[in-house]
Amino acid sequence: MQENNDFKAFKEAKSWFFKPDASVVFKETSNLRLSDEFKETFPVLTSIVQKARTTSLEIDEVEYLLFAWNNKDNLVCGWLNKVEKSENISNELIPEHELMLCNIGGIQESFNQPEVWLGNNQDFMFIGSACFKGIGGWDEYYSMLCEEGGFEQIDYSGFLTFVEEANGGMTMYDINTKKVVIFSHDHCFTNVDFMEKQPEYTFHTIHAVETFTDYVEEVAVQWKAQLTGRDLVK
Repeated sequence: MQENNDFKAFKEAKSWFFKPDASVVFKETSNLRLSDEFKETFPVLTSIVQKARTTSLEIDEVEYLLFAWNNKDNLVCGWLNKVEKSENISNELIPEHELMLCNIGGIQESFNQPEVWLGNNQDFMFIGSACFKGIGGWDEYYSMLCEEGGFEQIDYSGFLTFVEEANGGMTMYDINTKKVVIFSHDHCFTNVDFMEKQPEYTFHTIHAVETFTDYVEEVAVQWKAQLTGRDLVK
């Protein structure tokens, strides 16, 4: 198979993603099969994924799925999703997270994305092998602010980061309750609030998002809003 227009659009938007000698191999793409459990758990995500043009490929021997649509400006937009083997994924992911990865993988890159969405400036979203527990080296910062302000520290040992920003901000869920919070010392989000009884610029809650499933569906809602009717209505 040869590269298609969707891949050309991704490559143009994310030229830095490719090494000068990058190896790109296109594979036969069969119809994407989503499990019934996935469809029931993530109905909004299902509605856009089922309308996507899907390209299966390997970049430097790493397997990806390219999901592409046309936005309201008729620009090709989409996600490059990394597809991983189960043995390379953390065994501490909650079932809903595993369900997502088994069906569509995790988002490595997005292009021509909505101007404002939960994935702005993110290094990765949902990728199983990139997830980690804790607050990524901000322990002393958090401890210091709690001590200075007289706040009781949260036990974040069971928090697993599934999204990481380029500036170090992290979106994470509690593996026991599945509730989602953001830990960030500096962010540009307008849809978050400082967590009550915690220092500012540490833990935040997200408007209309309580659990991991809520978060995934909100991402889908934000993308769906920018897509053309042609891609969403038959």
